[in-house]
Amino acid sequence: MKIFNIKIIVVVLAVGLLGSCKKALDINDDPSRLSPEQANLAGILASTIQFTSTSFFNAGQYGNYYPQYLAGSNSYEANIDSYNPYGFDNIWESAYRDAMPNLKELISRAETQGAPQYSGIGKVMLALNLMQSTDLWGDVPYSDAFKGPAVPSPKYDTQQDVYNTSLKALLDGAIADLGKPVPTTTSLKVGATDLIFGGTIAKWTKVAYGARARYYLHLSKKDPANLAKAVADAGQAIDDQTGAIDLQLIYSTQTPSPWYTNLGQPALTAKVGRPSYFMVNLMNGTGYFNGVIDPRMPKLFDNNGAPTYIGRPVGALSTEQGANLANTDITDKTFYGARTSPVPILTYAEVQFIKAEALISTDPAGAYTAYINGIKGNMMKLGVATGDINAYTQNSVITKNGNITITDIMLQKYIALFLQMETWTDMRRYQYSNTVYPGLKAPYKDLLGAGVYVQRGKYPDNEPGRNPNVPQVANQAVKLWLFN
Repeated sequence: MKIFNIKIIVVVLAVGLLGSCKKALDINDDPSRLSPEQANLAGILASTIQFTSTSFFNAGQYGNYYPQYLAGSNSYEANIDSYNPYGFDNIWESAYRDAMPNLKELISRAETQGAPQYSGIGKVMLALNLMQSTDLWGDVPYSDAFKGPAVPSPKYDTQQDVYNTSLKALLDGAIADLGKPVPTTTSLKVGATDLIFGGTIAKWTKVAYGARARYYLHLSKKDPANLAKAVADAGQAIDDQTGAIDLQLIYSTQTPSPWYTNLGQPALTAKVGRPSYFMVNLMNGTGYFNGVIDPRMPKLFDNNGAPTYIGRPVGALSTEQGANLANTDITDKTFYGARTSPVPILTYAEVQFIKAEALISTDPAGAYTAYINGIKGNMMKLGVATGDINAYTQNSVITKNGNITITDIMLQKYIALFLQMETWTDMRRYQYSNTVYPGLKAPYKDLLGAGVYVQRGKYPDNEPGRNPNVPQVANQAVKLWLFN
């Protein structure tokens, strides 16, 4: 697979900065590039948004086989869905070479110059990148990282320290900064180079609360008291049911979505992944939601007009386990395969499912309301017709007459977060439970051993040569602190 470097051109200033900010701390006398002193907050913000989107895309591109959103394809027999530890170098570079060092630079400059909204946005995105990284690998560099030649081999912070100290400080700090008075100086105000919300700080504030709700939910297995905190933050988070203020970068026909480039474009003769049987069966009426045809299927999948949708088994070659019967793909006709599709990072639907999960044991009625809102929000985002939304959310198989369980919540969240790696964190929080995820099976060909589920990402192959502090981990079946 290759890395897709997507350059987003918004204003003339950003054109130069997208290249220069990629290594904002790499000071070389290159007359073709702007120096760190020439870069300004507006330009750095544009590039850090791009880098963050690419980081989340790369995590999904290489990792979506783990939560079984994708399986291999009939013409691509690399067994990448057999828990092959492939692509983690690219995920690491997206986070540690591009996104996080430049976000640290954005925050530092914003704090020095008195631009709290820039700092707040930077802290939200840094927290989301860091949370994704520690959820993938566990122990990661942070407190000693991004200090340049002064610390060439930063220590790896434990995941416990990352969660209890670093992430909490970033998220609390983001909310505090975003709530401060906006500077009167025009250059210190967030504007058009905010490629997501165009400088509307109220929307970033809702995102910050949503990110902290995700954080508290992750910690709820360690301390159930975090569930109430997740509910409180979800109540102040993204609240537009249409998806209009989801945290996502939307691409253009000139600068196509990386999902289009990776899976959707018609020129691809050999797709690297196809929707899995587990994902498709949840929607075609043969899985847990038995007999219910999900109206999101034609939005998410393309079966070339066949009467039914059939997903691909995970970890099987084209001649095994009925893999050759699969007829479902992601193409440019689908929501995420289109040229202008987004890369979602945090959405209204996710916030509602966080709320539903956090309330299910203490407030079933509140959990049910959030559950239905999450389904409706995702369907509206995908463009499902109102009549179809109402028919689906009033079907007793979906509603359980108000008596939903954690299984209903997590499976609907699974559908709504299609192609997002946050689902892998959910699965590991519940340790791939067949009660919570009925019908889920380990890959037929499982490189970790028969029936063994993957628990963590593999540290990049080239990282030990750069940093002797890389933790020694036996294999990808070793659980992270967060899931122990």
